[in-house]
Amino acid sequence: MAQSLRPAMMTHEQRLDRLERIAKLFVKAGVRARANMRRLDDKIGILIDAQIKTEDQMKEMVQAQRRNDERFAKNDERFAKMDERFARADERFVKFDERFVRSDERFAKFETQTDQTLKILMEIMRELRNGDSKA
Repeated sequence: MAQSLRPAMMTHEQRLDRLERIAKLFVKAGVRARANMRRLDDKIGILIDAQIKTEDQMKEMVQAQRRNDERFAKNDERFAKMDERFARADERFVKFDERFVRSDERFAKFETQTDQTLKILMEIMRELRNGDSKA
């Protein structure tokens, strides 16, 4: 019974074989780890490149947004100036309308005066003709 509890004794050759197998396993694991690290390095490089491109695009977008904001601000200023011009033009049109109304009133007065003068002139002419024919 005592013999079964004792570990079996290995020969030097068996120990070397065992060590060689373990060393091979370590080497294979190391090669696998290196390959995995290379793949991970490649993937990390791809991610970094993508991140750099994305940041560059974001910078360009921010710059474009700033340019657009400046353009919108300039357009707002232009629109405000145009609104002022339109307001002044509207005031002028109101003044012109008032002038036209006054001119129409004056022309109406002139027209009535002219009509009256023509009537008087026509009466004078009739009287002169009638007076000439009686004489």
